[in-house]
Parts: sequence; C-alpha cells; structure tokens
Amino acid sequence: MTGETSADGYLEFLIARDGEPDFARHTLSRREAFFERLVRDPVRSRLPIDRAAYLRNLARRRPERGLDDRTLWLVVTAKANQAERFGVGLAELYGRITADSDPVRVHIQLQEFYHTRLLADVVGMFGLPVHPRPPALFARVIIRLTIALREEWHLPLAGAAEMVGCVMFRALRDRGVALFAEEPPVAERIRLLYDEILGDEIGHVGQIAGRLGPTGRAIMRRLYRVLAHSVAGGLP
Repeated sequence: MTGETSADGYLEFLIARDGEPDFARHTLSRREAFFERLVRDPVRSRLPIDRAAYLRNLARRRPERGLDDRTLWLVVTAKANQAERFGVGLAELYGRITADSDPVRVHIQLQEFYHTRLLADVVGMFGLPVHPRPPALFARVIIRLTIALREEWHLPLAGAAEMVGCVMFRALRDRGVALFAEEPPVAERIRLLYDEILGDEIGHVGQIAGRLGPTGRAIMRRLYRVLAHSVAGGLP
C-alpha cells in the first residue's frame, strides 16, 4: 500500500467517523450530533467534591500532599484540558492549519478542538470549571516544538506525544471509572468521553507512523520513552 493510498483510506475513515468539517466554526458534523445526544442525556455526580481544593490545586504546579484521590483525578483531567487548549490555540495562532490545508490535517486539528470539549465535560459532571491556563513548562516546550519545527523534524516528536496521550488518557479513563464506580452513570459517561479521545489518539499515532520511515519510527519510539517517563509522575 502506498503512502497516498493509505492517506486516502484514513481520510475516508475520518469522514465516516466524524462527518463533514466546518473549519470556520471548528465543527465536525457527526461530533456535533454526539454532543447533542449528551445534552439530551445529562449526567451529574452527586458525590461531594471539595471545590476550593480543586481550584487551589489546579493553580499549583504540583498537587498538595494528602489530596484525596477523586479531587486529584479531576485536577489531572483539568490540566490535560489546559494542555490541549494551549496546543490548539497556539497552532491556530501560528496558522499551522487552515481551511485549505490537507483534509486529513484539518480533521485532526478539529478533533483536537473536540478533545478540549470532552475533557471539560468530564470535569463539568462534578460542577467544576476549567479555567484556561498555560500547562507546565515541559508540556509548553513540547507543544511549541511540534508547532514550530518543520514537518520532517516534528513528526517523530508529534508521534511520540500522541503515544503518550494514548497511555495517559487510557490511564485516566480507567482510574476515573474505578474512582466513581459507585455512580454507574457517571462511570459510564467517563468511559464514553475518554473513549472518544482515545479513538482519535490511536488513529493519530497510526497516521504519523505511516508517514515515517523505519528511522523516523525508531526515533519516535525513543522519544516516547523520554516523554512517558516525564508524564508518568503526574498521573493519579
């Protein structure tokens, strides 16, 4: 299978999964339908969450000692949202993707917009906000590099970051489902929202790996090990 054939097949998959893109409105038709279904079937947790502790730790570089597991999980989820917002906003500011860009890249960029909405919805089930805020320095550096570098240089790094995203979002999904198991509708909604993100992230890894040669994929795997070690310490 040629690279062009592979790209065409991936675009067909994206259109079937996401629907038609509207870059000006930052929407994908089937994703909008998905969110409309969520609105018709709202889920809200009844478990008590310390809002002050959540907001306090969201503003901290490292969480306070003794922070309860549920609040810590929500803080990490909110920080993941902030990192996604930062990356999406920076890419838009630099004009990396436009309405006339390669259709696959347009779909992927719009998927990233939806990731911010999905993560905000996770936190929103607990009546908590996510205020825009730059992520930690290491995350900012990685995001800036993936945006600023020429494509042939940034692809292995972007692929490694997507691999880390797969591991991180799966861990957050599984941890959230376990922490809120006593509220089955909440646990199931957590699973649903994170699965939407994971489906995209796995596709992104495959798409990037398909564009890289053997050397590029080897570099991507090495970079993944470096990034994963840094991110692992921040997971609840």
